This record gives sequence, C-alpha cells and structure tokens, in this order.
Amino acid sequence: MQTGLFQQQSLKLVMTKELTQAITLLQYSSLDLTKFLEEQTLENPLIEVKQTDFSRRTKSKVSKESYTNPIDYVEKKETTLYEHLLSQLSYMKVNNEKKRTMEYIIQLLDSNGYLYFPEEEIARDLNTDTETIESAIHYIQSLDPTGVGARSLQECLLLQLRKLPKRNSLAETIIQDYFEEFAEKSWKEIAKQLDVKLFDIQQLFDFIQTLQPRPGAAFHGGEAHYIVPDFDIQVENGVVVMNMHDSYLPKVSLNLQYYQHFLQEKDSQTKSYLQEKVDQCQWIMRSLEQRKLTLQNVMNEIINHQLEFFLKGPAHLKPLIMSEVAQSLDIHESTVSRAVKDKFVQTPFGIFEMKYFFSRNIQTTGLTDTSSTQVKNVLKQLVDEENKQKPLSDQEIVSILKEEHGILVSRRTIAKYRDQLNIPSSSKRKRYSK
Repeated sequence: MQTGLFQQQSLKLVMTKELTQAITLLQYSSLDLTKFLEEQTLENPLIEVKQTDFSRRTKSKVSKESYTNPIDYVEKKETTLYEHLLSQLSYMKVNNEKKRTMEYIIQLLDSNGYLYFPEEEIARDLNTDTETIESAIHYIQSLDPTGVGARSLQECLLLQLRKLPKRNSLAETIIQDYFEEFAEKSWKEIAKQLDVKLFDIQQLFDFIQTLQPRPGAAFHGGEAHYIVPDFDIQVENGVVVMNMHDSYLPKVSLNLQYYQHFLQEKDSQTKSYLQEKVDQCQWIMRSLEQRKLTLQNVMNEIINHQLEFFLKGPAHLKPLIMSEVAQSLDIHESTVSRAVKDKFVQTPFGIFEMKYFFSRNIQTTGLTDTSSTQVKNVLKQLVDEENKQKPLSDQEIVSILKEEHGILVSRRTIAKYRDQLNIPSSSKRKRYSK
C-alpha cells in the first residue's frame, strides 16, 4: 500500500445539458413541446418559432345550415362557489356583524364546499364566541348548493337528506349512527340492530350514491384538457398506413436577421454570447428531428407487433413489452418508455395512448399466450355478467378463466387487476333480494 498520483483512462457517459434536453423533448407531449418552444423564444432571440395557421386549413364556405350565432362566441363567465354564496348572502335578513362573520367563513370553504377549520380557531380569529360561529355555519348550510358548509362527508350527506321534500328517517338514522359500518358494507349488523331487511339497506345505499359528496364541484370551472393524436393510423385496402401529426407543431428556425448581425459583431464577449445562442438553436432543431425519427421508429415497431389490432380491433391485442421494441431498434428501453409517454394514436377503433399497446405476457393452455389487457377485458365482462346476488370470488374467476378461456393466472393477479379496474371485492358487489 502506497499513496501517490496515478493516471488512469476510463470511459463513462456524461449527461451534458444538451443530452438532458434531448431526452426531455422526447418525453414531451405535443402540447408540452409547443409550450416549451414558446418559452425558448423568450430566452433566445435567435430562435424563431412560426405557429401553424389553423385558420387557413379550416377555412370553409359557411352554409345556411352551419351558421352560428356570433353571440355564441362571447366568452362565458364562470361563477365561483364563493360568488354564488355571497350573492345569496346579500338577500338574507341578518345584521351586519353576522353577515361579516358568514363572509369570513365562506372564504374558508375549500373548492368542494367543505369547512375544515375548527369553530374555536375561527372564533379566536374574529374575537367572538363559538356559539356565534356555530350559528353562522348553520346559516351557511341553509344556502345553495345543499350540503355546503359541511365539516365532513357524513354531515354533508345528512344536510342533503334533511332537505328532501319527503324525509327518509331510516336513511338519516343510518348515516347519523352507523355511517362507518354502512360505508364498509357491514350491513348485517345494521339490519339486525334496526330490524330491517338487507334489501332495504341495499336500496338506501343505491339512493345515497345519487347524493352529491362534493357540493362545490358544480362550480369548478377547470381547465379544458385536449388530446392531440401524434399519429393517425388508417387501413387502406388491407394495408396499415401511418401518418405522423406534426404539421400543427410550431416550426423552429434560426432568425436570419439576428444571425447576420452576429456575423458582423466585433465585440468578443457579445460574439461569444451569440455563438452560444446559435448552438442552442441548432441543438433544439436537431433534437426535434431526432424526436420525430424516434417516435416514427417506435410507432412502426408497434404496428409490426400489433398488426392484427389495427386490422381487426382491440380484441386482437397481443402481448408486447418495451424491451422487445428497444431490442428491435437497438435503443435503450428507457428511450421507448419516454417516447410513448403522453403520446396518443388515432386508430379506426378510437384514440389510444401509445403505452396501451404494451402489456405483459399471460400464459395460456393453448399454443399462443395472451396479454394482460385481454385478461382485464375478460375479467370485466365476467363481473358485468355475474349474478349480483352470488358474485364471483377471485378464485372462481381464476377457475373460469382457466376452464373456459384457457388463461392461467393466480388469484393474487386477479385481485391486482380488480384494483386497477376499480372493481370491488365480491362481498362489496353483492346485491340482496327482497
């Protein structure tokens, strides 16, 4: 053992800023990519982004049947829950002090209309007593929408039940005194204590589900989310044809006016800065081309593996994992994963995410295996068609899949697929007769 300075050669991959950017661009959706390019124009004066002119592409003759009233284009103003409650409060005959208290409490409601602040804390903030706060909350709970101002889901449901034109005493009793047992579907004990039939509780459960657990949900303006397919797959004379939808993406180029100024620049510091921006612009342009090529290659491989899907429909989806596509294209599996992230495909059978075409291999008793997606489709169909008074257990589903469909899966796999499909267990799917 001795200390000293030694030279050693080694090879390793260094994640440069440009490489990181190229990887990021690959996993961007079309909308995210457009937003990114618009941001880059603000940082780099040499990047010129030309937006697609949709008006020229969508321009058509307006017929009498397709005429739209210009008033339809006036922007609709969304009313918030806060504004809706305050407008009702303005018509209430209460003194100014109580009105100010109610206004303060209304500001504390969350977007769903719930109040999660303790009365003691509100009273301390307003320098008053809890009785005043409780009275103000009671007034707020009388406003529209019914259930607003509730401090829990239980109270929200009770408020709605108590405002029904025809009161249901059994429903109010169960929500008031047996809420947790009712939610967990522990109905036999409730039926025994209240001396009612399980069928009656089942009917109440169906009715409770028609109530609104989030009173303020109707006032969520929300931001519209659009799906822009990256590929359009059509079948023409039995041949699958792929078209990439990239014509609507902004076109990136080097701003020639700034570039010519750069060529004439004498100051070394300014010239160095402009050179950096030129390199950045050229790198983005190369990354966009590489992104396009990678997406096309991955989509071509998906078509090759899932040809029967595009010709015959979702029932013919085959098992496919990302490593198979990566091996065929001689790229890393993570590259395939980034390429299919947030990308969509328009097919003759609807719009699908690119990752939809990847599913695990499931063994069968036949010569060919099936995909996990196909197993989920069969599982959903079995549950939809089962006798709800005697729902199928996971083990019974395993047996049916093996005997009738030749699919070999474990009970644990069925339970996992149920969770992914939001299908409750057999005990919670059970229906009761009169």
